[in-house]
Amino acid sequence: MSRKNVPPQADFGRALQTLRAARGATQEDMLLATSRRHMSRIEQGHQMPSIRTIESLAAGLQIHPLTLIVAAYCPGLDTASVNELLTAVTADFEELNAD
Repeated sequence: MSRKNVPPQADFGRALQTLRAARGATQEDMLLATSRRHMSRIEQGHQMPSIRTIESLAAGLQIHPLTLIVAAYCPGLDTASVNELLTAVTADFEELNAD
């Protein structure tokens, strides 16, 4: 996936809902990460979480924080989309390290 193919805005709320449902967790189960109101606002797309909140949400779901972020850019959560995104990120780091 080239950087031009990456959506301009990640759908973090949808990704959080999807991963939370996959884990069988409710919003109430995530209250150690954030308040129910904040959780609802994130899932509805009205608020973007901080890095600390993403880390807490990921811990509550027992996944790596980057999994949440990648899921936001890969709506289908299919392996091909994830691999394309990781290839783009790898290319970015290679370019940055070459400078």
